[in-house]
Amino acid sequence: MSPAMEAISISNLRKNYGSVVAVEDLTLRVRAGTLFGFLGPNGSGKSTTIGCLTGLLDPTSGDMRLFGEPMTPSSAALKRRIGVMPENLALFEPLYAHEFLSFHARIFGLEEDTARRRTAELLEALELTDTRKQLSEFSAGMRKRIAFAAAVIHSPELLFLDEPFESIDPAGVALMKTWLRRFVDQGKTVFLTTHVLDTVERLCEEAAIITKPGKLVWQGDITALSRDGSIKADGCEFDALEPLFLHLTGEKYTQLEWL
Repeated sequence: MSPAMEAISISNLRKNYGSVVAVEDLTLRVRAGTLFGFLGPNGSGKSTTIGCLTGLLDPTSGDMRLFGEPMTPSSAALKRRIGVMPENLALFEPLYAHEFLSFHARIFGLEEDTARRRTAELLEALELTDTRKQLSEFSAGMRKRIAFAAAVIHSPELLFLDEPFESIDPAGVALMKTWLRRFVDQGKTVFLTTHVLDTVERLCEEAAIITKPGKLVWQGDITALSRDGSIKADGCEFDALEPLFLHLTGEKYTQLEWL
């Protein structure tokens, strides 16, 4: 893959918290214009990797580039080209939805007319037009929707989503999936983490699987499942993402016996 085609390039990324290694020598490439799933067990370093890629965390070592440009905590111009929806949502509880989105629009330098239009479009599309509720009164699913709207209000080129579908009802998930496909159809890139592997199969084009502590064990084309009926990895064939994930990560589950 040529550097011009890469939305994300990671080389030997390492992040330590004191003596604890959260990500160890991760190398990864993500093509521009793809919907990419970044998978791994709990504690494998997914959120830490996103934190480093978005400038929220300072890596211990390694090289990270977005669109070929180095990403550092001080890369202000580069950060304006990305959108981020973190797993732990940071919402300003006293605000109303339109106030929260207008605030984000101003952060990214949108002109007043553009900010007003984008806010109205997103609130309508995500069914958040009830102006009587403050964010503190939002349900878990509504909080996810407003955080997603804030992440995309400035029309970023690259969108980072950390567990975007958690706590959202089926209608909300379907709505967000439609938005993400439309986003990628415009030539933009989505990098998401989720534990819902069926969703990755149906939504993503490519995926990577990491294990603790942030070690890449597989990266490949997810569309092979629908095209060929299986994925080949580690000398085996897998007819779904779940058995591939369990095999490569060493995660096990216990079959319950009904008494």
